[in-house]
Amino acid sequence: MPLIQAAVAGRRPDRPVPPMAGTAAIGAVVHLLATAIEEGRDPSSTSGVLAGTAYCLLPA
Repeated sequence: MPLIQAAVAGRRPDRPVPPMAGTAAIGAVVHLLATAIEEGRDPSSTSGVLAGTAYCLLPA
């Protein structure tokens, strides 16, 4: 099962996603990419971290 489908399947209806969750997720991605660039790393090196972050935030 792909990562997004697993996250959606694991969502709990008794815990709705807060309206700011999308903003937080995008902010996290931008911050992680900016940090990688500032540290001189290839932004693609953050792909595993970004996937993990999205997985944690989506089922909120």
